[in-house]
Amino acid sequence: MTDAEQKRMLRFLQTVECLFSENMALKAVLHSHQVPEPVWQQECDDLMNDPQLSPLVRAKFQHLYREIEQARDESNAFAALLQDLPKPRKEWS
Repeated sequence: MTDAEQKRMLRFLQTVECLFSENMALKAVLHSHQVPEPVWQQECDDLMNDPQLSPLVRAKFQHLYREIEQARDESNAFAALLQDLPKPRKEWS
């Protein structure tokens, strides 16, 4: 793995870690407000399966799917993916 590829992989891992942390923070807030898990889990499931919302979410990422599918160089496709992912926070407050 080249230095550039390693840097991109680490960036991807940081982004996944950021998303995981945000998910855990949201669960902690729901728990602290004593929202029962079956309630918020059902809400999440409903949103994930909402036939009107799904196309909107897919549309937000459609350009990435297209770029990855058409890429001749996986390095360029991976770079495009990383550019659109949320930026990890430096510090958590």
